[in-house]
Amino acid sequence: MKKLAMIVAAAKNEVIGVNGDLPWQISADLKRFKRLTMGHHIIMGRKTYDSIGRLLPGRTTVIITRQADFVCEGGLVANSIEEAIELCAKDDLPFITGGAEIYRLALPFVNEIHLTRVHTEVDGDTKLPEIDWDDWTLVEEQHFQQDEKNSFDYSFQTFARS
Repeated sequence: MKKLAMIVAAAKNEVIGVNGDLPWQISADLKRFKRLTMGHHIIMGRKTYDSIGRLLPGRTTVIITRQADFVCEGGLVANSIEEAIELCAKDDLPFITGGAEIYRLALPFVNEIHLTRVHTEVDGDTKLPEIDWDDWTLVEEQHFQQDEKNSFDYSFQTFARS
């Protein structure tokens, strides 16, 4: 494994979720997620997996859980972030896909962040863990306006660890 990337969408106030779901409808973000993660391993917590409700096609799903007896037919199960990363050793770019606790645990290992910045503040019960942005360099950014398929203005940003 050469890199480990984190992919996340966050509002200006760092909210990333509400009641196990996304607090917005941004079709372009979902398409970007699919395009970037297709063919790679995606690492997520069990609660995130439960909220999706299925394995995502075209990707190898690694689920992190404390439940010793948890089984996911067609997916891989790990009991720690380190074990999950080890399961992705042959992938040149696995992705951390959430939730907040998994982002927090993975952050020390991540060297690339793909952020969809949603240009609004929303209420939610899940926030992006604190990131020291001084450790990161913005390497790519695209801005987009709200439209019929995207409920808020947003930007796609890619950061590399400095």
